[in-house]
Amino acid sequence: MWLTDGRRSLLVEGERIAQVEDGAKGLRFEGLTPGLQDAHAHPLYWGMALRGLDLSGLTEPERVAARVAEAARGLPPGAWVEGAGFLFPKAPPPGLLDQAAPQNPVFLRSRDHHSAWVNRKAAEVAGLGPGTEAPQGGGFLRDSEGVPYYLLERAQELLVPHLPPPSPQDLARGLQDFARRGYTAVHALGYEPPEALDWALAMELPVRLWWALPRGAWRGRTPGWYGDLHLAGVKFFADGALGSRTAWMHHPYPEGSFGMPLDREGEILEEGEEALRAGFTLAVHAIGTRAVEAVLGVFHKLAPLAWRKGLTLRLEHVQHVSDTALSLFPGLPLALSMQPLHLLEDAALVRAYGFPPGEAFRFRSLWATGLPLAFGSDAPVAKPDYRRNLLAATRHPLAPEESLTPEEVLWAHTEGASRAAGWGDYGRLELGMRADLTLWEGGRPVGRVYRGRLELFS
Repeated sequence: MWLTDGRRSLLVEGERIAQVEDGAKGLRFEGLTPGLQDAHAHPLYWGMALRGLDLSGLTEPERVAARVAEAARGLPPGAWVEGAGFLFPKAPPPGLLDQAAPQNPVFLRSRDHHSAWVNRKAAEVAGLGPGTEAPQGGGFLRDSEGVPYYLLERAQELLVPHLPPPSPQDLARGLQDFARRGYTAVHALGYEPPEALDWALAMELPVRLWWALPRGAWRGRTPGWYGDLHLAGVKFFADGALGSRTAWMHHPYPEGSFGMPLDREGEILEEGEEALRAGFTLAVHAIGTRAVEAVLGVFHKLAPLAWRKGLTLRLEHVQHVSDTALSLFPGLPLALSMQPLHLLEDAALVRAYGFPPGEAFRFRSLWATGLPLAFGSDAPVAKPDYRRNLLAATRHPLAPEESLTPEEVLWAHTEGASRAAGWGDYGRLELGMRADLTLWEGGRPVGRVYRGRLELFS
């Protein structure tokens, strides 16, 4: 099968690029690129989000409560109302969700999934009351009677077991949506429950998967390729997120806190070394300036072992970086996994919190470290929309000097993502490379080549 963009033509035989020639030959598209990869996503929860309330773009608790009330009117008493995507400038007041759905338990995740808003009915189902203590790495906001109604970070884990459980169908729905958007690979970053890996292993996958297991869940597993799934990483959380005010910062939030450290450096170092010796790499979530610096300190200690094992460490998000931290990046066996589209909404938070705008989403500065950048969406935190990553990274709203070119953004979604995954034969249009391709018209994906098959989208 010959494909061309009018300037260059590729012959695809099986799953490999068999020839590359100048000129036009074969089926023609405006653009012909290596297959897009989403380098940080949670496909199971994206599939669940596609069947729940989409609250993205809502910044007022009253509007969210109105959506909940509308949904609850169509449900029998006791049925759950679930949703995600809101982003409030401050925590919502208690009582709104109780009025909106008094007979239905409600569980709503914030856009960043690092906090959740629940009603009294949901708290009753989960057994949360005035005497309930928040777990380590979590916190509560309580109503006037002491009942938790807003759950921060790991406090959500007290309620999640009482929700309708995720299913293999949710995972399949999420993965199929990525495929329909032109992606050929997704990096699943260790938020899914361990059983989701077994569901993926039993499927015929519509995309290639790079998979990280949650901290503590990797023991008893063997890293490596299983068909189109690469079991490769272990996920840690150094802090929370900006919207939930749990990203661990050097500068204080308006109320005086500095955020919330989660997995401590010593814990990441100890379990991380064990995982590296077993052949897994590490993928560590770090958003705030203090979290980024703490993880870089750990990575410098683990770097010799990672080099010996031939593994690339991963720093996930890298959203706020101080000037003093920039010198800590070069020379590490490290990839930087970022989600530019979050900047489109987080810019307002940076301004509202009074954080230095030059420290946020430092694409150009991090590109200059020589380490590979890999771009993704963090779906369901944001929709996996390549065009929004392109917009945010090329038109930085806080620090224009940190912008990238469109070619660099594409590189971060293709070759950069491949380097982060440790996939040496992906991400380039060269002889012998894997023929995972995305096909373009009018600046958007209109098809793809995956596993040697041409797929065109309607």
